[in-house]
Amino acid sequence: MLAGHQQLVKDFKQLTKSDRLSHGYIFFGDPEVGKFHFAKHLAYFLETGEFEISERPLQDALILNDATGIDAMRNLKNFLWQKPNLSSKRLVVINDSENLTDEAQNAILKITEEPPENALLILIVNQTDNLLPPLLSRLQKIHFGRLSDDEMREFLEFRIPNSEFRNIASVFGRPGRAVRLSSGGSAADMGKYAVQFLNSSGPARSGLIKDLVESQKENPEILDIFFESLILMLRKDPIKNAGVLRDVTHRLFLIKSYNTNKRLQLEAVG
Repeated sequence: MLAGHQQLVKDFKQLTKSDRLSHGYIFFGDPEVGKFHFAKHLAYFLETGEFEISERPLQDALILNDATGIDAMRNLKNFLWQKPNLSSKRLVVINDSENLTDEAQNAILKITEEPPENALLILIVNQTDNLLPPLLSRLQKIHFGRLSDDEMREFLEFRIPNSEFRNIASVFGRPGRAVRLSSGGSAADMGKYAVQFLNSSGPARSGLIKDLVESQKENPEILDIFFESLILMLRKDPIKNAGVLRDVTHRLFLIKSYNTNKRLQLEAVG
């Protein structure tokens, strides 16, 4: 099941049916919002007419998860120049394309300059900054935004039975992240830590922060989850918590944008 992005589903269905798909796209947006999942759904739609992933192996699509170098791009070129069997396109999807070497990107650029008639190339990135400008200019850019609260809750309703965990997992609209977190209790635990954090001060809060930092050794994402849980708790009463919410959101922005020390930012929360 694809979470959200229903307008893009309609758009790509229409482009396919009217034979107006471009030779290549860049799907970009925040991590784990569904870019790669959408591309796989599209691959099945091209072959089966259903915008749904199935167990049936794809014949005319090549899905690459860890292709970074020039050798993989040579294989890609050979694949794209073959005639499709079931689909109108030979599709290549490259996940995490920001990891492609400059040499590999230049190889892709050569393909896009004179693409085969039935070729379709999709690059998946979080940000477009690491792609070469000439390559960016050759491919259409499609932004994938975060899902709304309603879309996330609908998606998670039958996947995460615990409502408190579901609310925490859905807070930032990233279905991939929510599903990944649902395999453990991290989000639920961080909800409890968030309540303790808001109700503590002085040595008690310092001890809590120390525990969180120590927990990073086993789970590097633990402080990210904690910040998300903390914001969720504060949003339950945004008027009363306006000042602290603004402070926490700003400090999360500093961490994400400038890689500042998470522990110091937590200790500085008013």
